[in-house]
Amino acid sequence: MIDENMHRATFGDGREAALDFSFWSVRPEIVRDNVARYVAGTGETICCVEVAGRYEKFVADGFAQGCGPDVFYAQRAEASLWDSQGHIAWLDEADPPLATLLPQMDRRLVEGARNANGRLLGLTHYNGGPFTLFVHERFADGVDPSALTTWDGVLEQLRRARRDSLADHPFLPRWHNAQTGLIWSLLCHLATEGVLSFDDPEAGKALEQALGFFQALVEEALVPIESLDDRGDGAALRRWVSGAHVLTFTTDYLARDAAEAAGNAANVTLPRLPGRAGTPLMPGHALLCMNASLHGRARTRATALLAYLGGPLVHRRWLQQCLFGVAYPALAMEADTRAAMATAFPGAHAHASLAHMLAARADAVVSPPTHVPSMLAWTSTADGIIREDLLRRRRLSPAAASDALLQAWCAHR
Repeated sequence: MIDENMHRATFGDGREAALDFSFWSVRPEIVRDNVARYVAGTGETICCVEVAGRYEKFVADGFAQGCGPDVFYAQRAEASLWDSQGHIAWLDEADPPLATLLPQMDRRLVEGARNANGRLLGLTHYNGGPFTLFVHERFADGVDPSALTTWDGVLEQLRRARRDSLADHPFLPRWHNAQTGLIWSLLCHLATEGVLSFDDPEAGKALEQALGFFQALVEEALVPIESLDDRGDGAALRRWVSGAHVLTFTTDYLARDAAEAAGNAANVTLPRLPGRAGTPLMPGHALLCMNASLHGRARTRATALLAYLGGPLVHRRWLQQCLFGVAYPALAMEADTRAAMATAFPGAHAHASLAHMLAARADAVVSPPTHVPSMLAWTSTADGIIREDLLRRRRLSPAAASDALLQAWCAHR
């Protein structure tokens, strides 16, 4: 059922039954235009359903009712769950529309889209991350990057900024209450310390330190306390463009969103992430997937749509207009594409900021926990432990919260 949180638009002349394509509400006008261009060139008929609310629930409810969309977005953790339930069609890599694309794609993203049996679950639509530590242009000249190579160093810089009245709340976290918020921030923080898996022997210690950092941000009023109530990243973005904050740690492509929202570019990327390893993590991996129920002509049509939406033409547009991480490394080498990307950063810092962002993307790793089918369930539990028990109500210490997170991980596995 379509409600006020959904927008349905059908493209094509209806000569064939429409393919149902569901997507979350990120740059929906571009998504619909991409589909319209595809339809104009192929004569296809496609019904686009933009889901502005609880996307995962909408798609899961469709599967539970024995239907679900023909083609759909899936965050990597969603794909893991839906694949384990038998809802995702594994792609045939020898299929001509796909066979020409896969060799051009970033191998990390191709391999990262496989399940434990090596089956390809979908094509990369765009990539959510890696995270970047941004300094607002207002404060860029006063921030020493060499003092920000550890999270303790970041904390000290934030304390100094508050003492010097540079900002009431100098840090903006990405803590919204969704799978892409607080838990993504935690995973990216852990990666900077060299911990990519909760099976790592160092995971407990790294978790305790990361949670201690989060706790200090709240207890010392270094973050706006309303960050704990955010439902999406829009609220943090609006705070950021106000120019009242010094640092933010969030997905790198939001530099473009911030520049558009503010009417001018204000994001400066630092040359290296804090942390022992400084490893940039790609916590999000948006896949284009097909319904496992498709066969014959319907599957052929769906595969062709996947190949278009996951192909270089659309990815070039994502890179130039939205700064999204894409699956084709060669695109970022094009002069016109690099020029378009650079406009997301303030002029004096544009060249260096773009270079830092591209270097981080080249070094970034995929997130192993998102490949586990129980990741979404754990995310919900973990968010409550951190948001409520540690940060809001302060019932747990960082050490106790770390233990609770690891116990929950084991229980969900």
